[in-house]
Formats: sequence, C-alpha cells, structure tokens
Amino acid sequence: MNKSTAYTLFFILRMIIYAAIMLLINLAFMHDAREITSTGKFGENSLTEILQESLIFILGIIFLASGRLDRELTPVTNLLSVFFFMAFVREFNNQLEFWFYLVLPLILIFAWLVIRDRQKIFPALEKLLKMHVSAYLVTGFLVTFIFSRLFGKTDFWVTLLGEDYNRWAKNAAEEGTELLGYSLFFIAGIEILLHLFKNRKTAAA
Repeated sequence: MNKSTAYTLFFILRMIIYAAIMLLINLAFMHDAREITSTGKFGENSLTEILQESLIFILGIIFLASGRLDRELTPVTNLLSVFFFMAFVREFNNQLEFWFYLVLPLILIFAWLVIRDRQKIFPALEKLLKMHVSAYLVTGFLVTFIFSRLFGKTDFWVTLLGEDYNRWAKNAAEEGTELLGYSLFFIAGIEILLHLFKNRKTAAA
C-alpha cells in the first residue's frame, strides 16, 4: 500500500470515528429529551452535561500528554490543560457552593505558568497555530465559548418564542451546542496527538 492510499484510508477511518461521535451526541440529546431529571430536561444532571464534563476532563489530560510529546509546545499545552481542568470544576458550580475554592489553586497555577514561561508562550503558540489541525481547536473555541453563549441568551429566546417560552427548549439548544463545541475540542486534541506522534516517529526514523 503506497503512502497516498494509506493516508487517505486513515483519514476516512478518522472521519468515520468522528461521525460516530456525532451520532452518540444525537443519541444523548434524544435520551435527555425523553428524561426529566431533578433539574429538568437538559439540566445539570442530564447525560448531555455528564458528557460535557467527561470531555473537558479528558481534554485536560490530552493537552498534558501533548506537551510531553513535544517539549516546545509545553508552555502553551500546560496552559490549555489547566484551563480545561478549571472549566471542569466550573461545570459543578450549581452542585458545589464552594466550587470557586476548588478552582482557585488552578487559577494560581495558571498565573504561575504564565509568569514562568512568559518568554516561551508565544513561540509555542505560534508552533501550535501553524499546525493545520489547530483549525479544529479554533472552531471548538468559537462554537463553545462564543456561539453557544450568544445562542443561549434569554433575549433571543424571548424574541423567538415570547415571554412564556419553554425553558427546556432553550436548555436543549444551548447545552447541545456547547456539547458540540467540546466534541470539536476533543477532535482537535486527538488530531494534535496524532500529528505529534507522527512528527516524533519521523524524527526518530
């Protein structure tokens, strides 16, 4: 099998796996559409929320591993890892009144890393952004932290459905979009890992 064929088949395999992730997301939505938890449909105890939390935690681990594969990226992958661990703790803000005290040490670690690696962060970020797979990372950020927040604004839903709109519909749209964004982040993390593994293998050859 020549390199072009192998590359194409591996790409198709990854697309099939990522399509399966999209299917699983849809199944989670359907499950939450049927189930009413103690916090309502698509609430804090929903499968959608649990999947979000799981992906965020895994992303923290993925970026830690990425930094071990390429030390030049470590200054920025460490920050990304701590950021996702902070986001993971933040997801429990409605269950834990003291969540801020759990995230505070991570904030301090983040600040310390910025100060310690201040000379290396931008070169590392440049190297990361020059990877074509960083497009997945940027897309995940735009969907999760910008579009989903704007899409979930109450003003939009009041304008669309009126003052007495169904809150569950808003929850489904907002949390579903957020899960999609984290899934794109997850795909980005996997693609970055694969890219770094390939580079390491090439360098060792």
